[in-house]
Amino acid sequence: MAALRLDPFYLIVDDADWLSRLLPQGVKLVQLRVKDRAEPDARAQIATAREMCARHGAQLVVNDYWRLAIEEGCDFVHLGQGDLDAADIPALRRAGVRIGVSTHDQAELDRALSLSADYVALGPIYPTLLKQMAFAPQGLARLGAWKAQIGETPLVAIGGLTPERAIAALAAGADSACVVTDILRSAEPEARAREWLSATQPWRDGEGFFAPDYDGARVCPSPNHGARLRPISSLVLHYTGMPTAESALALLCNPRSEVSAHYVVNEDGGVLQLVPESRRAWHAGISFWAGETDMNSASIGIEIVHPGHDDPRPYPAAQIEATAALARDMCRRHAIPPERVLAHSDIAPGRKRDPGEFFPWEELARLGVGRVADENLGAGATTISLGDASAKVASLQRDLAAYGYRVEQTGVYDAQTVQAVEAFQRHFRPANVDGRADGETRVALANLLATLGERV
Repeated sequence: MAALRLDPFYLIVDDADWLSRLLPQGVKLVQLRVKDRAEPDARAQIATAREMCARHGAQLVVNDYWRLAIEEGCDFVHLGQGDLDAADIPALRRAGVRIGVSTHDQAELDRALSLSADYVALGPIYPTLLKQMAFAPQGLARLGAWKAQIGETPLVAIGGLTPERAIAALAAGADSACVVTDILRSAEPEARAREWLSATQPWRDGEGFFAPDYDGARVCPSPNHGARLRPISSLVLHYTGMPTAESALALLCNPRSEVSAHYVVNEDGGVLQLVPESRRAWHAGISFWAGETDMNSASIGIEIVHPGHDDPRPYPAAQIEATAALARDMCRRHAIPPERVLAHSDIAPGRKRDPGEFFPWEELARLGVGRVADENLGAGATTISLGDASAKVASLQRDLAAYGYRVEQTGVYDAQTVQAVEAFQRHFRPANVDGRADGETRVALANLLATLGERV
């Protein structure tokens, strides 16, 4: 048989009656999973599903009832591990019937591969409502590991999926994302099916896919980008600031959101590339650095999965190591100097706070990325703050502007100056982010200015 390509959206229904509602939405891959039916009823269900799928150009997969599938002229069955014990695999093969197999652990995967399964299903990826499972949720990392083992054999992700989670599962290595309850228990099943079709569309038509610029990245294409109008001169780090990686990825890949980034780094260190580096991702927004007002064109953006200031927990070590490896490679290829490794808060003071004062800039610098301020003896010097007007304020403003911040040199410590100082402190003196230029802050800034243009 020829190599199989599955539609990225795999719907399971528990009754053939669903098909008259859901096939017209554009569903192209359906499993009929009817349980505890008398043989005449099961046969009628299979015959109805076969006829309806043929009419709509959809692939029907029959769960469990392999004999009836052969007798009713179906060409695809799905078998669980228990079903394999009773199924006549040679008879299925003689009848030209393809076989998909459920797996949950390595032994079951080995069994499926020994039978030359036409696809392998792994689950549950997330906790599932449909039934109690003997296996803990597998997680996205297992999908990548499974795919590496099975090669060209299609991999189906199942268990607890939603459209948001389906994007993450497909990006992690699955070829198809399987769903039951998220659609069948939806208040509007037809509308939910259309959401699934939309979320999985890039994997259906291949539109937007590209060769990754970084060898360690998987591609998860976002449509949100445009022509780059400037040479790349900066790297901007963000946190996603959302409760889950899946919700952030869905937002960054949704054309209605009009936001994106070049890369996403997951908590486990997995790297996804959403936009080619040659293109202008929409990550910076209204921003400025060292005279540049189109930072989207002049930079590469990395979104680091983290809930943000609502939950300022430490960034995982694996994530920081992966971010550093990605950034080192990127800075080398684009000759980005260390002082141009920036926080989103640096280029948009007052508007953005990410990746936060709890981001481990010192660890990143230890790994060869960016700058940190040298320890200094500025403590105890005069603090200048909002409302002050003096030569010291003017000097501070000149130094901030020289480093790259957008600050007008008025000699008055105004709101713009407060915001720039807060941004500087988040990055270089995170112990106390108060917008007041104490001695530590001012000496740290002076020390950094002295290093401009130096390589680490």
